[in-house]
Amino acid sequence: KDFYSARFGLSYNKYFCNYSGVNATQTLFIPKDDPVELWDVVLKNESGKKRNLSVFSYCEFSYHSIQSDNQNFQMSLYCEGSSYKDGIIEIDPFYEEGGYQFLTANHVTHVCVDHANEKDAGFDCLRDSFIGPYRSESNPIAVEQGKCSGSFELGGNHCGVLQRKITLDAGEENRIVFMLGEGDRDAGRQYREKYSIFENVDIAFAQLHAFWDDKLSKLQVKTPHEGMNTMCNIWTLYQSEINVMFSRFASFIEVGGRTGLGYRDTAQDAMCVPHSNPTKCKSRIGELLKGLMLEGYGLHLFEPQWFDPDKKDGNSKSPTLALIDKDKEKAFHTAEQACADDALWLVPSIVEYVKETGDFAFIDEVLPYADNAKPGNEMADQHFGTVWEHMTRILDFSTEQVGKTGVCKGLRADWNDCLNLGGGESAMVSFLHHWALVHFIDLAKFLGRNKEAEKYEAIRQKVQAVCEKELWNGEWFTRGITKSGRKIGTPECEEGKVFMESNTWAVISGAASHEHAISAMDAVDKWLYTEYGLMLNAPSYTKVDDEIGFATRVYPGVKENGAIFSHPNPWAWVAECLLGRGERAMKFYDALLPYNQNDKIEIRKTEPYSTCQFVFGKDHTAYGRACHPFMTGSGGWSYFAATRYMLGLRPGFEALEIDPCIPSDWKGFTAQRVWRGATYDISVENASHVSKGVQEVYLNGAKLTGKTIPAQKAGTSNTVRVVMG
Repeated sequence: KDFYSARFGLSYNKYFCNYSGVNATQTLFIPKDDPVELWDVVLKNESGKKRNLSVFSYCEFSYHSIQSDNQNFQMSLYCEGSSYKDGIIEIDPFYEEGGYQFLTANHVTHVCVDHANEKDAGFDCLRDSFIGPYRSESNPIAVEQGKCSGSFELGGNHCGVLQRKITLDAGEENRIVFMLGEGDRDAGRQYREKYSIFENVDIAFAQLHAFWDDKLSKLQVKTPHEGMNTMCNIWTLYQSEINVMFSRFASFIEVGGRTGLGYRDTAQDAMCVPHSNPTKCKSRIGELLKGLMLEGYGLHLFEPQWFDPDKKDGNSKSPTLALIDKDKEKAFHTAEQACADDALWLVPSIVEYVKETGDFAFIDEVLPYADNAKPGNEMADQHFGTVWEHMTRILDFSTEQVGKTGVCKGLRADWNDCLNLGGGESAMVSFLHHWALVHFIDLAKFLGRNKEAEKYEAIRQKVQAVCEKELWNGEWFTRGITKSGRKIGTPECEEGKVFMESNTWAVISGAASHEHAISAMDAVDKWLYTEYGLMLNAPSYTKVDDEIGFATRVYPGVKENGAIFSHPNPWAWVAECLLGRGERAMKFYDALLPYNQNDKIEIRKTEPYSTCQFVFGKDHTAYGRACHPFMTGSGGWSYFAATRYMLGLRPGFEALEIDPCIPSDWKGFTAQRVWRGATYDISVENASHVSKGVQEVYLNGAKLTGKTIPAQKAGTSNTVRVVMG
């Protein structure tokens, strides 16, 4: 009798329903340039007889502040009002200046306004009136009775219900567009006038389609692996883009606390997609540079508007809360309370941005430090520096912040927030420091800043020596050293013997010798591999040990304690590619790949097109269940690792490098890459069936003497042939 389905697209959803011979389709999307969500509903009578129908919209309104909406019920229940006039429901969050919201539709015009008992129209603004007592959204009394009550008031819980009664002859179709938007009733009139013209709705949807087509066109690949094609060409880039656009501001996972920019997350987001969104990546990098303290550490979580004097803070005019001011005061933490890895991610992000865009002038742009906006400073001392100087402060901070062994301090935590080490030393931070130094030195040499290159090369060599001496334990790399001097992540540990972060980053950073790198990644495969991806550590902790950190208080197989944490999984792909082991890299890639779990949805229980934050590990009863899709850096790193290292398409300062690491049974693959305005149609041939190694490179038919492709003139189309061997 009835059928329901849904389809998720790039910035739109489609919902399908066929009930009792009436076919309904709803397309939900937000036009690229207007702050209004369109619900494009098409109803078609396929029952073979005339049908009289009632159509109801339904939504619930909220404040723009999570704390106001979900915590301060003393305010939120009594300080929001609703009204209906001229076919428009207007919501007034009274303490939010200019915070109006509206709901209207193309069918609600001056012909049927202001009266709930109109023959063909109705409305409700109050949730309790529409749903009724002892009921839920599954059986609203207004729907059951076929009539709205015309409710509205100042205070209460508000909803948006617009009712339309229509008659459809057999085979007849009717289209209704509901409009949910930001703004007052006048704004509602403006958008109703625009989007009551169906052609404008179709144009807006086509513009959204073109927006994503343009981004996807910057890199398209065709490999023997259909799952890789689907994810790289569409879904992983989409997830990466969403993260760099919204950071974690839109995350439902973080409700009640985290709504600002996370320093480490945003830096990594910006590193992964400068080819498809250079403007936003540069903007995010700029925001992070402004969130850097003079000492060289980043503010772990902050609101970008704090550093923009032209932006209002957006506070609700509440007599009891001053949310952002309170958060701002907490955000300006000391160096000891910093996450030791945060700012280090920014150095490679900046280098990757200039490699992609050629925007070398950015390095010498002058930006403020976060100290200028510190509460109590009152802007008395102005602190500014070039992007270059910001980078040196980051590197110098980690050079100075070392423990007794010379390994970098973990401070409050490193990337693993739950591995606190009691203020001890972090292997991951030292390896990340080495990686950032390598990027900075390469940039310094390219820019001819030889004095700085020599200075930081000496530091790099010292960091590398310390890592090999203090962190190699004979079989793999130790994860860290607690404040009391106890090493964790060693063969002697009963729990937490092997950690992914220290072993993958020993390889990626270039700090490990080849022999040690091979042994470390073999340990990762032996101890951490599962059919759903690599676990973060093994064995899971079962005994609380606060000197190690909060990870020991997390259930075994959950999140930072033995779960398949998705974010660092691609680090293992990169590491194996650097070692030339294409089969191993693909083995790890396939295990985590959402595409491969489409037929295991009863286990995964999450979208098969989004990389999730984590998957329950094998020490948990829910082994294989994926949690927290989309708003996670897992997407960006999955894209970065697959395209830059497995497929080997890496931009440089002056040339494009193509250095794949693929399964040896692949005969090759093709790709189209747009770089600095030029298009490169790339064909990779692997007749020798190797995993890694480039024998010859041809550009527009001519054999090159080197293995990289010089940047070509913007607007040109170029053919590239790469012969592996």
